[in-house]
Amino acid sequence: MRPIPTHPPRLSTLVLITILGIVSVNMFLPSLPNMAKAFEITYAQASLSISVFMLVTAVLQVVIGPLSDLYGRRPVLLWSLAIFTLASLGTVLAPDFSTFMVFRVLQSSVIAGNVLSRAIVRDTSPPSEATSRLGTIGMAIALGPMLAPVVGGTLDQVLGWRSTLWVFFVAGAALVWLCWHDLGETNSTRGRGFAAHFRAYPALLSNVGFWSYTFSVGFGMGVFFAYLAATPILAVAVFDLPESVVGALIGLPPIGFVCGSYLSRRFGGRFETAHMVLIGRLISLVGLGLALPIWWLGSGSALSLFVTIPVIGLANGISTPAGMAGAMSVRPDLAGSAAGLSGAVTVGCAAAMTAVSGALIGASADPARMLWLLLGLALLSVLSALPALQARPDPAPQT
Repeated sequence: MRPIPTHPPRLSTLVLITILGIVSVNMFLPSLPNMAKAFEITYAQASLSISVFMLVTAVLQVVIGPLSDLYGRRPVLLWSLAIFTLASLGTVLAPDFSTFMVFRVLQSSVIAGNVLSRAIVRDTSPPSEATSRLGTIGMAIALGPMLAPVVGGTLDQVLGWRSTLWVFFVAGAALVWLCWHDLGETNSTRGRGFAAHFRAYPALLSNVGFWSYTFSVGFGMGVFFAYLAATPILAVAVFDLPESVVGALIGLPPIGFVCGSYLSRRFGGRFETAHMVLIGRLISLVGLGLALPIWWLGSGSALSLFVTIPVIGLANGISTPAGMAGAMSVRPDLAGSAAGLSGAVTVGCAAAMTAVSGALIGASADPARMLWLLLGLALLSVLSALPALQARPDPAPQT
């Protein structure tokens, strides 16, 4: 066997493990009707394979980060990918829906790739450079959800609904091999023991800068998911648009996100982390502030409503990589814990705003309600980003 590598992983490796964590959610979406038919269950029951998966990944992020701070990024990531790979094989061979769901829950261990790729970038890069590298990963995060359902639907149509699960199994095994050969340990503070880690953890929770970065990213993602929840209702009830157009409207923010991530990768090293976050959040506030008068001047047409929407993704693409890097930089010795906790808070904000938006727009399909909600969340994201301008990293404890 080859010796364990001592060098940091290539950025391409981190991109691949991040993509797997993203596509494992929505690549399977087109297969839900056929899975429901095969297991003789309702579509609502089949959709649990998505909602429960996302819920478990949110919880796991809080656990995986501290484990990687204690025991290292390499072993936690390798074990998580191995569990995902074996669980994927379990979903392929599952004879009934209950068995399938057991293995589907175990598949959620793949979220370690999303959490630890960010922590590894912070381990090996100063904050400004980390922002640029996270921007590259962010482009993959944006492209994954756009392309994965197309690939999944094609596989389902040609080879059957279990073919996507076979792809997960093969991809997981390939990434275990790749990480074994390319991923050296990057956590230089591991091994301090649980007691030392526990004593240091409150310093992260009480750090104003950490919460500033975290909630600025969380509210930014809340803007995006509030839009996702409102768009199908408005497109059909108000504008009577066909499903193909609804899909295109949902894809507007990801297009902006790709552009914003490119700008973050290009210019992240030239600006302080907190400034990058604030720039992105201000773009969101100004863009959505213009959306209201543009919609009114456009006589309430669909074009006037949606023309400024790509600014949501543009703002998130600029500010999210910097926000992630900033949250992990306030206590570099707790980068894994910060990555996991901030990720869980972001998922929580997204879920909460999805529910709020669905309730508001479902009660009254009014485009102005959506725009005011998005603008209010954009304002909260700006206000959340301001404390980070004055925050300074806490010194790591001496070991």
